[in-house]
Amino acid sequence: SVSISRLYLFLGRCFSYPTEKFYEFVKSAELNDELDVLIARLPFEVNFNGIPSPSVPQDEFEIGYINTFDLAPLCPLYESSYQRDDMTARDIYEDILRFYEHFDIKLSEGENDYPDHLVAELEFMAFLAKKESEAIEKKDDPLSYELAQIDFFERHLRKWVPLLCEKVNVRVKEPFYHKTGELLRSFVDS
Repeated sequence: SVSISRLYLFLGRCFSYPTEKFYEFVKSAELNDELDVLIARLPFEVNFNGIPSPSVPQDEFEIGYINTFDLAPLCPLYESSYQRDDMTARDIYEDILRFYEHFDIKLSEGENDYPDHLVAELEFMAFLAKKESEAIEKKDDPLSYELAQIDFFERHLRKWVPLLCEKVNVRVKEPFYHKTGELLRSFVDS
């Protein structure tokens, strides 16, 4: 659904490098109102208690992001950073790239990011949910998009996002990321 796609995109933005524009958006009073509407439109229940504004000025928020998620991170945002019994880091990359290639998704060369970054995975799921929604609107068969979402979710997000969210809960001081992690975890669990 469109709401699922939009929530994946929002969560991806929350775990992207915090630009000044994004910081201003999450400081705004409308943020939780918009999220309440979006979550109410989901076809399943998600536990949401609001997301607080960042507790520090924008420059400190950026530094906190870098120290937490980027340089020698407390909470790595890469699936391959989380121990798995069923796949090596190389297996994870190859599997994700096969998904992306199947749907003609190309990673931004300018970003130099890895295919297993949380934001890339959330954006891919948003893409699949949007394509499913468009297929339904056009009265086309949405099954390939539905199956891809289920398969990617089961093989990737479900395996490591709960571990990431646990780390965020234990290691991150910023309340914005605590609540965003809770929303991500509830969304994935639902």
